[in-house]
Amino acid sequence: MRISRLTTLSLMVVVLLSGVVMAGGWQYSGVGARAKALGGAYRGLSDDGAGAYYNPGGLAFLTTNYFNLTAEFAGPRPEVTPNFNSNGYEFGYLNGQTRYPVKDNVYLMGNTALFFKPKGSDKITFGAALYQMYDHNATMNLFQISDAYNSKRQVMEENHRSNVDVVTFQPTISYKFSDKLGVGVGIQINRGDLWIDQVGFVDNPYGYPLNVRPYDKFPTITSIDGFGYGIGANIGFQYKPNEKVSFGANFISSSKIKIDGESVERIYFPFNQGIANLYNDPQVNGIPNQAEIRDTYSNGNEWIVLSNFDVDMKLPSEFGAGVAIQANEQTLVSADITYTMWSQFDDFAVVITERDFLGSTNPQASDIWKSLLQAPLYRFNWDDAIRLSLGLERVVNERWTARFGYMYDGSPIPDETFNQVFIDTGNKHHLNIGARFFLNERITFDGAFEAVFAGSREVGEATDADGNGTWDNFGGEWKTKSFNSTWALNYRF
Repeated sequence: MRISRLTTLSLMVVVLLSGVVMAGGWQYSGVGARAKALGGAYRGLSDDGAGAYYNPGGLAFLTTNYFNLTAEFAGPRPEVTPNFNSNGYEFGYLNGQTRYPVKDNVYLMGNTALFFKPKGSDKITFGAALYQMYDHNATMNLFQISDAYNSKRQVMEENHRSNVDVVTFQPTISYKFSDKLGVGVGIQINRGDLWIDQVGFVDNPYGYPLNVRPYDKFPTITSIDGFGYGIGANIGFQYKPNEKVSFGANFISSSKIKIDGESVERIYFPFNQGIANLYNDPQVNGIPNQAEIRDTYSNGNEWIVLSNFDVDMKLPSEFGAGVAIQANEQTLVSADITYTMWSQFDDFAVVITERDFLGSTNPQASDIWKSLLQAPLYRFNWDDAIRLSLGLERVVNERWTARFGYMYDGSPIPDETFNQVFIDTGNKHHLNIGARFFLNERITFDGAFEAVFAGSREVGEATDADGNGTWDNFGGEWKTKSFNSTWALNYRF
C-alpha cells in the first residue's frame, strides 16, 4: 500500500510539475537540493534521486527504496541597454534606455524521483526521475514604432519573448557489479516547449521614392508557440576503490526534439496620408500597384496571418566526471568537470506551414504582401563549454549538516550571435550554500540557496554572421544575475 501511494504521488507530481515548469527563467546549474548546495559537484556521490541526472551508476549503491520531491524557486534578473544599429542606422529599438523584463517573476520548477531495491537483491536499483535541466524565460519591451513611420499604431508591449524549456522523464536501471563498481542506464524522454515573439524587418518592396527612410523597412513580429518530444540516453558508472574515495562519470547523448505548433505573423505597414492621397487621386492613373500602394500607406495597417510551424530543437551531448572524498567522519569534499557540446545546438530553423490568408486581417492581400512573410531563422553557432564544480559538506551534529559549493560555468555564446533569445551574458559564477535536517532514519529535508553572477557583455553593431541577409545578434549592454532557492523532501523506505 505504501509503494502504491508513493507511485500515485510521483505520477501526480509528473503531471503537475510538467505544467508548472513549462512557464519557467537554458541549462540550469543542477538538479536536487543537495547537489545544488554542493555547486553541482555530485557525480562522485549520486546516492539519491538527483543521481538519475548526474550519474545513474551511483544509484546502484542505494540501500533502500527512495522517494524525493523537490521544488525550486528561480529569480532571473536580466537587463539590457539596447544599442541596435547597423552602419549608424537605428531601427526603432529603445536605444540608450535600460530595459528590464515586463514582469518581475519568480519561476517555480521542480523534480521528483522514485527508486526501488528489489527484496532479496542488493545489486539492482530501478525507478524513474522527472527533472528539468534546460530553461530560459525573458519577456521584454525593446522596440517601438516611431511616429514618423506610423503614428496610428504601436506594437504589443511584450515584443521580445523567449520561453524555452525542456523537462526530462527518465526511467533508469542500475546494477552493482561489486562493492566497488556500479553502472546505470537511463532513457530520457524529453518534452520541449518553445514560445518566442521576435521583432524583425523586411525590405519595402515598392522601390524609390516609396522606400526612403523611415519607410525602407517594414517591422514585423513573428510568434511561435508549440511543443514536442525527443529521446536521449544517460549512461554512468561509479567506482569506489576504498571506503573514502568514489569516482563517477556519465555521458548524456544529444537529443532532437521535433516541435510543432501555432504561429502568428504580423507586418506593421506605414502610415502616410500624403502618399495615400496621391495614389488615390483619380487623375493619377496607370501606376503599377496603385490601389495596393494606397492601401499599404493609408491606414497604418497591422496585417495578421495565422499559420502553423515546425522546428527541430537539438539538445547537446554532455560528458561529466567527478570525485568525492570522505576526508573524515564529518567532512566530505567533491569536485566535478562537465563538457557540454553546445556546437551541436546550431539553430532554430523554423518552417512555416499552412498560412491562413483567407482568415487574415486582409483576405484580399496581394502576392507582394504575401511575399513579405518570412520564416525566422535563429542562428546560434555556439562553442563547446566547460563547467567546473567544487563542494564541501560538513556534519554539524546528529540533526544538521552544512554544505557549500561553487561552480564556474563558461558561456558558449559568441558576440556574433548573441541576442535576447538566450540571455547568457558571460562566464557565470555560482555561489551556493545549503543544509540538511535529519528528522529520522526515513525522512530528511534539504535546502539550498544559490546566487549566480555573470557580469556584463557589450555587443557591437548588428552582424549578419552567416551571410543570409538577416542580423544574428543584438547590440547593447547586457547584464544578468539570478537568485534561487531549492527545497527537498527525502523519504527512504
